[in-house]
Amino acid sequence: MIAPSPQPRPRRRAAAAGWLAFLVLLAVVITDGPFHRTDVIGEPGRQPASVRYDDGSAHYVGVVERSSLLFGRHRAYDLYTGRDPELGYGHFVRLGFGGGPPEIQSAHWDETGVQVTFASGHRLFVPARHYVGGR
Repeated sequence: MIAPSPQPRPRRRAAAAGWLAFLVLLAVVITDGPFHRTDVIGEPGRQPASVRYDDGSAHYVGVVERSSLLFGRHRAYDLYTGRDPELGYGHFVRLGFGGGPPEIQSAHWDETGVQVTFASGHRLFVPARHYVGGR
């Protein structure tokens, strides 16, 4: 005589469901972590015509916010300098002076680089060698 197959135990089902839920949650957290999106904060500034660099390009400065792709959690604010008017590819400097979004009050361009003054009073100088030539 053939014995009937044993019924799955409720504990095993609960444990399997728990592990499955854990793995799904872990996948969501891992997926949300390294991937990000950027949003431009404020209006990008353009170098004045009186300032020229060796690459002959127009350069821009602006603030971008990085946030997680999946949930939109705030990651960081970066100061951008480079040739892309959309502020996508260039040189980024992480801004960490807290509070709300950094607001550029002024930007002073010369042949050595750009000095950015923020509404908070903070100043940041980015040497031209970091953004001239497409970096």
